[in-house]
Amino acid sequence: MQGGSALNEALRKRAMPNSTLTGEANLLVFPNLDAANISLGIVRTMMDALHVGPILLGAALPAHILSTSVTSRGVVNMAALAVVEATNKA
Repeated sequence: MQGGSALNEALRKRAMPNSTLTGEANLLVFPNLDAANISLGIVRTMMDALHVGPILLGAALPAHILSTSVTSRGVVNMAALAVVEATNKA
């Protein structure tokens, strides 16, 4: 699914009328880090949305990455996510 359809329910209903998805997407998956960084900048500028990440998956364990511009809230959010993942794997 393309980003426009994921973020716009009316567009998604026109493009994919048989979809069972409702509302706006709360998770976006990108093919590589460059695409994710570009899209994050656009979405962050256009919307007042909370983002957590990036998180790299596909390896033996997820990698939680903090950028140099992360806020203290971002550190807390990522730490909380890492704790939940660690307790679920134990």
